[in-house]
Amino acid sequence: MSERSDKVRLIDMLSAAERVVRSMTGVNLEVFLADDVLRDAIVYRLQTIGEAAYNLTDALKNAHPEVDWFKIEGLRHRIVHDYRRIDDTQIYRITNKYVPL
Repeated sequence: MSERSDKVRLIDMLSAAERVVRSMTGVNLEVFLADDVLRDAIVYRLQTIGEAAYNLTDALKNAHPEVDWFKIEGLRHRIVHDYRRIDDTQIYRITNKYVPL
């Protein structure tokens, strides 16, 4: 993969993260759990972040060990392949604790 591809994927990750943060501003857990459309949108954006991370080059990932690439990719894997076990409370926690960083 080219450096440009990494750049595009990082921009995709940033864009998705910004959308998550905007969508979750002022949303508490109770509101989040009651809003199927919001939950679906947030999960989709987290999936996008994970897919982009999965496709980054090893060189980029190795250059940034401070990022927990394994967990980001693992969440994407859970969303895509084990969707019945998605914990909405955990998704809420991730969106508020880790995505803004």
